[in-house]
Amino acid sequence: MKMRTEKQKSLPALLCFCVLAPLCLASGARAEVLELTLSGAVGIALEHNAAVINAGENRGIYKERVREYWGTVFPQLSASGLYTRNIKSPSFFLGGNKIKSGLNNAYTASLDLNQVLWSGGKVRAGISIANIYSAASDEQLKTARNAVAKSVKQTYYAVLLSSALAGIQREALDLAAQHLATIEAQYKQGVASDLAVLRQKVEVSNTEPALTQALNLYEEGLIELKNLLGLDPETEIRLTQSLKPGTPLSLGPETEARLTDSLLRPGDGAGGMEELYKAALLGRPEYKNTRLQRDLFRENITVEKAGHYPYLSAFASRQFQGQADSGFPGSEAQSWSATAGLRLSLPLFSGGSTASKIRQARLRADIAETDLRELERRIKIEVKKAWLSLKEASERLGSQGTAVETARKALAATEVRFKNGLASQLELNDASLALNRSQTLYIQALHDTFSADTELRWTIGE
Repeated sequence: MKMRTEKQKSLPALLCFCVLAPLCLASGARAEVLELTLSGAVGIALEHNAAVINAGENRGIYKERVREYWGTVFPQLSASGLYTRNIKSPSFFLGGNKIKSGLNNAYTASLDLNQVLWSGGKVRAGISIANIYSAASDEQLKTARNAVAKSVKQTYYAVLLSSALAGIQREALDLAAQHLATIEAQYKQGVASDLAVLRQKVEVSNTEPALTQALNLYEEGLIELKNLLGLDPETEIRLTQSLKPGTPLSLGPETEARLTDSLLRPGDGAGGMEELYKAALLGRPEYKNTRLQRDLFRENITVEKAGHYPYLSAFASRQFQGQADSGFPGSEAQSWSATAGLRLSLPLFSGGSTASKIRQARLRADIAETDLRELERRIKIEVKKAWLSLKEASERLGSQGTAVETARKALAATEVRFKNGLASQLELNDASLALNRSQTLYIQALHDTFSADTELRWTIGE
């Protein structure tokens, strides 16, 4: 009886172990956190982002297209064979007599060689078009990589901003709670009224939603960052950098220290706006790709013009014929032949379709030229707007440089005066609000400066 009781007691413990053990193992597996620097995040995105992967695959397709077009330059060799079983052999009449033609089994085979000699420039233009496609695919891959890198950087900064704002709101909540404790102590001493306690409790309650919202924005930012990196949304990541003065957040040793004056002073030597425009037109892969598209449409004109010109090719053929009533024909029933020659095709009349195709090709080339000029104008606009955003953010950052420390000193002095009865509760809350606002403005300006710097460097193709 005693043994049964001990077993009954051990049964719940065993069940508890069976249930909790897998959970502990799962939590241990989830505890593995991926730590990300800015450059590390960009590297992962360039390796796993679907847009970059697809651009790389398309690049491979266009490289193969070059080989495909070169294949039309070389001789085309083909072989064919035919076996015919005469179930009822054909006959023909000669002089009133019916004569049977052919045996039961007929075999034919041929080896044919064809070589284009001249096609009015169509083959050359085809190879040129293939090379343009190949070069364009390189620029499309660069475009995808640059866009993903920019998005990752700016999302990384946005997550850091959310984290910093959550820290600011947490500090504001702690300060409100500390002030509540001070006022409650004064209330117990009979120095403060119950109304003052209620006011401060309301202040604490009003601060809590801002912290909750900042934390939620932080989590949403992490999910968006994981999406850009091609990671599962359940992957645990931690950003190892933070928004602090002097923190090197940009990618690479050259760009870490380059929130430079040269980008912020148009018209001053190498940092002038014209230099930025020139750098953008030289460095933007989208501009290079559009220029290649224009060249491609120009080559299409040559392809369509080829429809007016003769087509000349050479051919050679080696043929075999044989017949037998049964089995494969012997040597005496076999026939071999060889032919070679030139083939000339001259278009005489096409109902005006060739001329129409040429006009269409020229119109497409004109449209491509217009698109190139329009893109050049848009790029300059993007550069100017990005420069203005960086300039404005940098000025805001400079103006907020000492505001946080000043506000913190003012709050400390107000707290001392409040404890000594020399400052009101309203002055205390105003000082707390001023610190919160100065911290928020400063961290927002720091984020905007980094983000605008990233945007400007993207607009000039860096």
